[in-house]
Amino acid sequence: MDNRIFQFNSGLKLIHKQMQGVRSVAIGVMFAVGSFSENASNNGISHFIEHMMFKGTKKRSAFDIVCEIDGLGAQINAYTSKQSTCYYTISVDDYAENCMEIMSDFLFNSTFDQTEMDKEKGVVLEEIAMSEDTPDDLCMENLASSYFKGCNLGYTILGDAENIRNFKTSDLQQYVQDKYSANNMVVSVVGNISQERAVELVGKYFDTNSFKGGYKMEKVKHTPKCDSVVTIKPLEQSNIAVAFPCLEFGAENYMSLLALNSAFGGGMSSRLFQEVREKSGLAYNVYSYPSAYYGDGVFSIYLGTNPKTTQKALSSIKEQIIKLKKTGLAEDELARVKKQLKGNYALSQESSSALMRVYGRNALFLNEYFDFDKKIAEIDMISNDSVMDIINYIFDFDKVVTSYVGKEIHFNPLDIIRG
Repeated sequence: MDNRIFQFNSGLKLIHKQMQGVRSVAIGVMFAVGSFSENASNNGISHFIEHMMFKGTKKRSAFDIVCEIDGLGAQINAYTSKQSTCYYTISVDDYAENCMEIMSDFLFNSTFDQTEMDKEKGVVLEEIAMSEDTPDDLCMENLASSYFKGCNLGYTILGDAENIRNFKTSDLQQYVQDKYSANNMVVSVVGNISQERAVELVGKYFDTNSFKGGYKMEKVKHTPKCDSVVTIKPLEQSNIAVAFPCLEFGAENYMSLLALNSAFGGGMSSRLFQEVREKSGLAYNVYSYPSAYYGDGVFSIYLGTNPKTTQKALSSIKEQIIKLKKTGLAEDELARVKKQLKGNYALSQESSSALMRVYGRNALFLNEYFDFDKKIAEIDMISNDSVMDIINYIFDFDKVVTSYVGKEIHFNPLDIIRG
């Protein structure tokens, strides 16, 4: 483990970065727990617990929690992903301790009251319904479920509606007891606060309580099989997504992956945007992005187009993939995306909340301190050869998966991509 990460006797880790030019402090309490940690019978419980943590403790009601935070002029929120859950606050430096005390209270003392649970079930069920009624969301969820079929990464974050309806207080309490553990937890503190003060406060509010569970997330590498999932809905647009294998989080040559994505489909100057949208007028929305997980990854492409031009637009994407595999990136293209990456990293250094997430995730999954200068050096080392290695690894047509949501079609998107 990096010696710049402070570890308490309980196993809890603290990652800290002082920013003297700001007045804010961002505090994130992160657990390596998400839908990946679930099974078929409790899928959705990680996200539901995230909601319920704000619904009352032994000494605070749900209203008390948000009212106290608002009274500090602070922000409080949380999110759940496939492999992590994060509770966080952003406040002025004067109220960092108040925020830690409030988060400590709901993390260690939430009651998961059944009455509050029954109300919150309705909220989460509406969230699930909203996702299912959003065609691009549904398309991407279906893509992930199909790509990771047979692997826990295939479970949706929001979970199964029937599971949500059946959760009881004891289910939530048992899951927290089993999965929330000090050695599976990082507190990320970034902003105008010294390391000494951060260590003192985290020790006081989190280490002294600390979770006793022994859960530790294990890496799993999944090998996808060619598959196509089609959902017919009476929509005015065809929604298509394509998935290929990709690098895991923290993998060597990861910067070359980011450079490839920037050039291929990551922005307005990318090949997909320029060729499919600007030159051909075949889509309003077309892009690509890598999703990096602990132990695995997936490279996704999304396209929204008119049903009449679906085949043509998908063929255009295939053409861009073939072109990449043949020639890689042009020198000026590579130079441009390297500047783009440097700019993105430089601008991210000005946000305490953004850095809280970056530093926390690095510590949680890699046991490493996020090193800005190292990242810039890695960007400088990106070459045409290193990008070509990524291209050849990702675009494997024997491991491609497609997802479609829209009107009835008389062709298989997978056949077009595989060609």
